[in-house]
Amino acid sequence: MYPALIAFCLLFLGLIPAFSQHKYMRGTLTQLNVTLPVAKKFKLNTKLESRQIFAEKELNEVATNQFRYERTDLALVLTRKLTVNTTLGGGYLLRLEDREFTHRLIQQFNYVNALDMIILAHRVVTDETFQPGKPAEVRLRYRLGMEKALNGRQIDPKEMYVKFNNEYLGIWSNATTDLEIRAALALGYNSADTNKIELGLEYRVNEFNQSEKAHQLWATIGLFVSI
Repeated sequence: MYPALIAFCLLFLGLIPAFSQHKYMRGTLTQLNVTLPVAKKFKLNTKLESRQIFAEKELNEVATNQFRYERTDLALVLTRKLTVNTTLGGGYLLRLEDREFTHRLIQQFNYVNALDMIILAHRVVTDETFQPGKPAEVRLRYRLGMEKALNGRQIDPKEMYVKFNNEYLGIWSNATTDLEIRAALALGYNSADTNKIELGLEYRVNEFNQSEKAHQLWATIGLFVSI
């Protein structure tokens, strides 16, 4: 596991010069995720996420390397446990960007399978985004996630773990159709079964409908709390 983790980190770092001549964005993505029970079989997940940009470049323009706050998202998703392994949920996201609010409706299905040495998580999400002055946007998302303890067979309190996500997003609107691909690797620490912190890197590529694709590289920090 350790050689694979090192190899993946080196791959991420190698991406920086690889797309330095194209359209790109680099920065930090911070997230606070709080989950609390609201009734039998129901939980409310609250996520506060913000993005800060440190370097960016548009196509045929000069690159800039200045700090810029981009946006903040607040998402509320209510989930219901259907079986031991599956949950169904729906929610709402409010985004503040450039002093304007964007609204998003969310529907999701999760399936988690705890294997002998690894946890596999499948997530299917549809969402509809409404932004002032722009056509409504519909997305279909599929994410495969994997978690593995760095010591032992399962992730116990006071232990570290590694997490990998691979996600594909189909995007449709009256104006355009696009695809976005994401890959993320994080190192986590399970301080208790109700508190986790994760540090990682996430790479995104989209605008496949353009002559040049857009690349994003984020340093991620996530705090996960269950009440």
